[in-house]
Amino acid sequence: MELGKNIRRLRKLNNLTQQSLANQLNRSKTLIALWEKGERDPSSIDLKRLSEIFNVRADDIIGSIPSFSNTETYELNDDQVLKPILGTVKAGYNLYCEENIEGYKPVDKNKAKGAECFWLRVIGNSMNAIGIVEGALVLVKKVIVENNQIAVVRVNGDEATVKQIIFNNDAVILQPLSTDPSNKPLILKREDFDNNHAEIIGKVVEVSFNPNDLVDK
Repeated sequence: MELGKNIRRLRKLNNLTQQSLANQLNRSKTLIALWEKGERDPSSIDLKRLSEIFNVRADDIIGSIPSFSNTETYELNDDQVLKPILGTVKAGYNLYCEENIEGYKPVDKNKAKGAECFWLRVIGNSMNAIGIVEGALVLVKKVIVENNQIAVVRVNGDEATVKQIIFNNDAVILQPLSTDPSNKPLILKREDFDNNHAEIIGKVVEVSFNPNDLVDK
Protein backbone atom coordinates (compact mmCIF):
# COMPACT_ATOMS: atom_id res chain seq x y z
CA MET A 1 0.00 0.00 0.00
CA GLU A 2 2.93 2.36 0.68
CA LEU A 3 3.96 2.10 -2.95
CA GLY A 4 0.53 3.24 -4.12
CA LYS A 5 0.48 6.12 -1.64
CA ASN A 6 3.90 7.27 -2.84
CA ILE A 7 2.82 7.23 -6.47
CA ARG A 8 -0.25 9.32 -5.59
CA ARG A 9 1.81 11.75 -3.47
CA LEU A 10 4.49 12.22 -6.12
CA ARG A 11 1.90 12.60 -8.87
CA LYS A 12 0.21 15.41 -6.96
CA LEU A 13 3.54 17.05 -6.11
CA ASN A 14 4.20 17.19 -9.84
CA ASN A 15 0.73 18.64 -10.54
CA LEU A 16 -0.28 15.66 -12.63
CA THR A 17 -3.71 14.13 -12.93
CA GLN A 18 -4.08 10.39 -13.23
CA GLN A 19 -4.90 10.89 -16.89
CA SER A 20 -1.89 13.08 -17.63
CA LEU A 21 0.41 10.61 -15.89
CA ALA A 22 -1.19 7.77 -17.82
CA ASN A 23 -0.58 9.66 -21.07
CA GLN A 24 3.13 10.09 -20.29
CA LEU A 25 3.45 6.40 -19.48
CA ASN A 26 1.29 5.28 -22.40
CA ARG A 27 -0.92 3.55 -19.85
CA SER A 28 -4.58 3.71 -18.93
CA LYS A 29 -6.01 5.95 -16.23
CA THR A 30 -7.60 2.85 -14.73
CA LEU A 31 -4.20 1.22 -14.25
CA ILE A 32 -2.82 4.34 -12.52
CA ALA A 33 -5.80 4.23 -10.15
CA LEU A 34 -5.16 0.55 -9.40
CA TRP A 35 -1.52 1.33 -8.58
CA GLU A 36 -2.52 4.11 -6.21
CA LYS A 37 -5.07 1.87 -4.47
CA GLY A 38 -2.44 -0.81 -4.02
CA GLU A 39 -4.44 -3.31 -6.07
CA ARG A 40 -1.74 -3.65 -8.75
CA ASP A 41 2.00 -3.03 -8.72
CA PRO A 42 3.87 -1.29 -11.54
CA SER A 43 6.42 -3.35 -13.43
CA SER A 44 10.15 -2.64 -13.15
CA ILE A 45 9.94 -0.77 -16.46
CA ASP A 46 7.07 1.39 -15.21
CA LEU A 47 8.94 2.11 -11.97
CA LYS A 48 11.93 3.24 -14.00
CA ARG A 49 9.76 5.60 -16.05
CA LEU A 50 7.94 6.89 -12.98
CA SER A 51 11.27 7.75 -11.37
CA GLU A 52 12.22 9.74 -14.47
CA ILE A 53 8.88 11.58 -14.57
CA PHE A 54 8.96 12.37 -10.83
CA ASN A 55 12.73 13.03 -10.87
CA VAL A 56 13.35 10.75 -7.88
CA ARG A 57 15.07 7.41 -7.36
CA ALA A 58 13.00 4.31 -7.95
CA ASP A 59 13.70 3.28 -4.34
CA ASP A 60 12.04 6.50 -3.18
CA ILE A 61 8.85 5.48 -4.98
CA ILE A 62 8.85 2.04 -3.41
CA GLY A 63 9.30 3.58 0.01
CA SER A 64 10.15 0.36 1.79
CA ILE A 65 11.97 -2.77 0.77
CA PRO A 66 9.59 -5.67 0.15
CA SER A 67 10.28 -8.94 1.93
CA PHE A 68 10.85 -12.14 0.00
CA SER A 69 10.20 -15.57 1.50
CA ASN A 70 11.85 -17.86 -1.04
CA THR A 71 15.28 -17.78 0.63
CA GLU A 72 16.58 -18.37 4.13
CA THR A 73 19.31 -16.65 6.14
CA TYR A 74 21.55 -18.18 8.80
CA GLU A 75 24.01 -16.24 10.92
CA LEU A 76 27.57 -17.52 10.52
CA ASN A 77 29.40 -15.12 12.85
CA ASP A 78 29.33 -11.47 13.94
CA ASP A 79 30.28 -10.27 10.47
CA GLN A 80 28.67 -12.74 8.07
CA VAL A 81 25.42 -14.48 7.28
CA LEU A 82 24.88 -17.52 5.10
CA LYS A 83 22.84 -17.01 1.95
CA PRO A 84 21.58 -19.89 -0.19
CA ILE A 85 22.86 -20.87 -3.59
CA LEU A 86 19.78 -21.26 -5.74
CA GLY A 87 20.19 -23.48 -8.76
CA THR A 88 21.94 -22.03 -11.78
CA VAL A 89 21.87 -19.01 -14.04
CA LYS A 90 22.54 -19.33 -17.74
CA ALA A 91 24.86 -16.61 -18.99
CA GLY A 92 23.10 -17.00 -22.31
CA TYR A 93 19.47 -17.83 -22.96
CA ASN A 94 18.88 -21.56 -22.99
CA LEU A 95 18.89 -22.98 -19.48
CA TYR A 96 15.89 -23.37 -17.19
CA CYS A 97 16.32 -21.44 -13.95
CA GLU A 98 15.85 -23.95 -11.11
CA GLU A 99 15.53 -22.22 -7.74
CA ASN A 100 16.45 -25.20 -5.57
CA ILE A 101 19.01 -24.71 -2.85
CA GLU A 102 22.29 -26.50 -3.52
CA GLY A 103 24.24 -25.08 -0.57
CA TYR A 104 25.05 -21.93 1.38
CA LYS A 105 27.78 -19.32 1.08
CA PRO A 106 28.78 -16.47 3.40
CA VAL A 107 27.88 -12.83 2.71
CA ASP A 108 29.09 -9.78 4.61
CA LYS A 109 26.25 -8.57 6.84
CA ASN A 110 26.54 -4.99 5.62
CA LYS A 111 26.20 -6.14 2.02
CA ALA A 112 23.19 -8.28 2.89
CA LYS A 113 21.30 -5.41 4.54
CA GLY A 114 18.27 -3.73 3.03
CA ALA A 115 16.87 -6.37 0.69
CA GLU A 116 16.78 -10.11 0.13
CA CYS A 117 19.82 -11.55 -1.60
CA PHE A 118 21.01 -14.95 -2.72
CA TRP A 119 23.68 -16.64 -4.81
CA LEU A 120 23.18 -18.04 -8.30
CA ARG A 121 25.65 -20.09 -10.31
CA VAL A 122 26.66 -18.98 -13.81
CA ILE A 123 26.92 -21.25 -16.84
CA GLY A 124 28.22 -19.91 -20.15
CA ASN A 125 30.57 -17.19 -21.38
CA SER A 126 28.33 -14.30 -22.38
CA MET A 127 29.65 -12.08 -19.53
CA ASN A 128 33.26 -13.29 -19.42
CA ALA A 129 34.68 -9.94 -20.59
CA ILE A 130 33.96 -8.48 -17.13
CA GLY A 131 35.00 -11.54 -15.16
CA ILE A 132 31.65 -13.30 -14.80
CA VAL A 133 32.88 -16.64 -16.07
CA GLU A 134 31.39 -20.10 -16.18
CA GLY A 135 31.16 -21.63 -12.71
CA ALA A 136 31.22 -18.29 -10.90
CA LEU A 137 28.69 -17.48 -8.21
CA VAL A 138 26.91 -14.13 -8.48
CA LEU A 139 25.31 -12.50 -5.46
CA VAL A 140 21.92 -11.16 -6.53
CA LYS A 141 20.18 -8.47 -4.50
CA LYS A 142 16.48 -7.82 -5.06
CA VAL A 143 16.65 -4.06 -5.54
CA ILE A 144 15.70 -1.74 -8.38
CA VAL A 145 18.14 -2.09 -11.27
CA GLU A 146 19.33 1.13 -12.89
CA ASN A 147 20.41 1.70 -16.49
CA ASN A 148 23.67 -0.07 -17.51
CA GLN A 149 23.88 -2.17 -14.34
CA ILE A 150 24.40 -5.94 -14.34
CA ALA A 151 21.34 -7.95 -13.39
CA VAL A 152 19.68 -11.33 -13.41
CA VAL A 153 16.64 -11.37 -15.66
CA ARG A 154 14.04 -14.09 -16.12
CA VAL A 155 13.14 -14.47 -19.80
CA ASN A 156 10.88 -16.72 -21.86
CA GLY A 157 8.83 -17.53 -18.79
CA ASP A 158 11.29 -19.86 -17.03
CA GLU A 159 14.86 -19.10 -18.11
CA ALA A 160 17.29 -16.80 -16.37
CA THR A 161 20.25 -14.87 -17.67
CA VAL A 162 22.95 -12.50 -16.39
CA LYS A 163 23.29 -9.41 -18.58
CA GLN A 164 23.90 -5.69 -18.62
CA ILE A 165 20.53 -3.91 -18.60
CA ILE A 166 20.03 -1.04 -21.02
CA PHE A 167 16.74 0.86 -20.88
CA ASN A 168 15.85 2.36 -24.25
CA ASN A 169 12.41 3.98 -24.31
CA ASP A 170 9.93 1.08 -24.31
CA ALA A 171 12.63 -1.53 -24.89
CA VAL A 172 14.96 -3.29 -22.48
CA ILE A 173 18.19 -4.55 -24.02
CA LEU A 174 19.96 -7.47 -22.38
CA GLN A 175 23.53 -6.80 -23.44
CA PRO A 176 26.20 -9.52 -23.27
CA LEU A 177 29.74 -8.45 -22.40
CA SER A 178 31.69 -11.29 -23.93
CA THR A 179 34.82 -12.10 -25.87
CA ASP A 180 32.69 -14.51 -27.89
CA PRO A 181 31.01 -12.67 -30.79
CA SER A 182 28.31 -15.35 -31.05
CA ASN A 183 26.67 -13.88 -27.94
CA LYS A 184 24.10 -11.36 -29.18
CA PRO A 185 21.90 -8.82 -27.35
CA LEU A 186 18.33 -9.76 -26.56
CA ILE A 187 15.78 -6.98 -26.96
CA LEU A 188 12.65 -7.19 -24.82
CA LYS A 189 9.58 -4.97 -24.94
CA ARG A 190 7.66 -3.54 -22.04
CA GLU A 191 4.82 -5.92 -22.88
CA ASP A 192 7.10 -8.86 -22.07
CA PHE A 193 7.32 -7.63 -18.48
CA ASP A 194 3.65 -6.70 -18.28
CA ASN A 195 2.65 -10.18 -19.45
CA ASN A 196 5.03 -11.87 -17.01
CA HIS A 197 7.14 -13.31 -19.83
CA ALA A 198 10.15 -11.50 -18.37
CA GLU A 199 11.17 -10.14 -14.97
CA ILE A 200 14.20 -8.28 -13.66
CA ILE A 201 15.00 -10.40 -10.60
CA GLY A 202 17.74 -8.26 -9.07
CA LYS A 203 21.14 -6.62 -9.35
CA VAL A 204 24.43 -8.50 -9.32
CA VAL A 205 26.40 -7.00 -6.42
CA GLU A 206 29.27 -9.50 -6.10
CA VAL A 207 31.01 -12.22 -8.09
CA SER A 208 32.83 -15.09 -6.37
CA PHE A 209 35.10 -17.83 -7.71
CA ASN A 210 35.97 -19.51 -4.40
CA PRO A 211 34.11 -22.81 -3.87
CA ASN A 212 35.82 -23.55 -0.57
CA ASP A 213 33.60 -21.35 1.59
CA LEU A 214 30.39 -23.04 0.49
CA VAL A 215 28.67 -24.37 3.60
CA ASP A 216 26.16 -27.23 3.63
CA LYS A 217 23.18 -26.60 5.84
